[in-house]
Amino acid sequence: MTNGLTGAFCDVLAKRHACLDPVPDGLAELFVDGVAVAIAGAAEPAPALLRTDPAGAGPGPVTAIGGSGRLPLLAAVRANGAAMHVLDYEPMWSPANHSVSTVLPALLGLVEARPDLAIDGPALLRAFAIGIEAQARLRRASRQLEPAELNFHPPGVVGPIGSAVAAGLLLGLDGAGLAHAVGIAASRAGALLANVGSMTKCLHCGAAAADGLEAALLAAAGFRADPDALAGPRGYLASFFGPDTDDSALTADTPLAAQDPGPAFKFYPSQYGTHFVIEAALAARRDMADGAAIEAVTITAPPMPYVDRPAPPSGLAGKFSFQYVAAAALLDGSVGLPTFSDDRRFRSDMEDLLPRIAVNPDPARQGRFDRMTVNVSVRTTLGTAEGACDGPPGIWGRPAAPERVSAKAADCLRGAGADPALLPRLQGVGRLDAAALAQLVAAL
Repeated sequence: MTNGLTGAFCDVLAKRHACLDPVPDGLAELFVDGVAVAIAGAAEPAPALLRTDPAGAGPGPVTAIGGSGRLPLLAAVRANGAAMHVLDYEPMWSPANHSVSTVLPALLGLVEARPDLAIDGPALLRAFAIGIEAQARLRRASRQLEPAELNFHPPGVVGPIGSAVAAGLLLGLDGAGLAHAVGIAASRAGALLANVGSMTKCLHCGAAAADGLEAALLAAAGFRADPDALAGPRGYLASFFGPDTDDSALTADTPLAAQDPGPAFKFYPSQYGTHFVIEAALAARRDMADGAAIEAVTITAPPMPYVDRPAPPSGLAGKFSFQYVAAAALLDGSVGLPTFSDDRRFRSDMEDLLPRIAVNPDPARQGRFDRMTVNVSVRTTLGTAEGACDGPPGIWGRPAAPERVSAKAADCLRGAGADPALLPRLQGVGRLDAAALAQLVAAL
């Protein structure tokens, strides 16, 4: 037993980890989605640049997803985390966070870099579940449930600790060791919302995975932090979230977050709030009379300034623009990976429509994704068309069919030119022994 809030947090997580036998339902599905999205995202400029090893660390033992070579452990984890997040296609969580790209790359890295640990599929999935759990508890403790309340990008704040805990469990750290890993990771946390819409956003997640893993490795080697770094007036919680935190959320007897409320799988590669706009705009498009030309569009939504971007400077920035996704849905009738290319962003029809789309912030509406509603009204030459959305496909309480999640993974792999036989191998992760898991990771 350890002392203080940090120790109690780590004790709860370690005990929960010890009870995860058999592996909870849904973890393999999360694993498949994360890896498939990373393979699809690996060719994007940010992870591709990270794979060039700009720090000059040289070759190493760990697979860089989508690359032709191997990198040192932390460099590979950083690049793989960026690849897993860069498309903004990984699941959303409640409270809002990205919990897959901040943890899974660290565990994949340990599989290859530390064969002495003999990590098999079930062990990886159990640690994965607790890395997600750690982040969910920290996000609940923050009390920052509305996007407008956020000062930092959540995965950059809670992700390093989730990674440290998950990696620490695979490394065999006891409660005191986990508390030191958490303390080290807490000093590596932070991510500016100003960088949302830039290449750096995906680095928030890649860096979280790598920094958390390094914290766990340091703790295992005897490196020490304040044993209760989460608590106190200058500790992690107060520094990032202010004095009004719910410390009891760190140790509460609550269901496993990976199952309740579980993930909201994404079926559009963009910021989750934009999914509400996309669905509402598609509904309005279906309501338009044949032959109608669009004159003006109004999006009524909660006040969310960070996605009120009338003229995104790139296709990538369009992932964080209510106006852009509405225009794409109305013009094309679908939203997918090609939507967010610079080519699509700067075509004449997009340039013509964007200035005629207005966002109407409604302060009476909540920005929490589990309580959010969006309306899209389209004035046309033949009348007005309306669409609304109170939750995109796969939102909590309306789980996506496993077939749809599997189809998304297959589409990601197909688009990246991956071997179709890879999907069933990924889906069988929970049955793999250590040797088979290492072979699978090396093939990514």
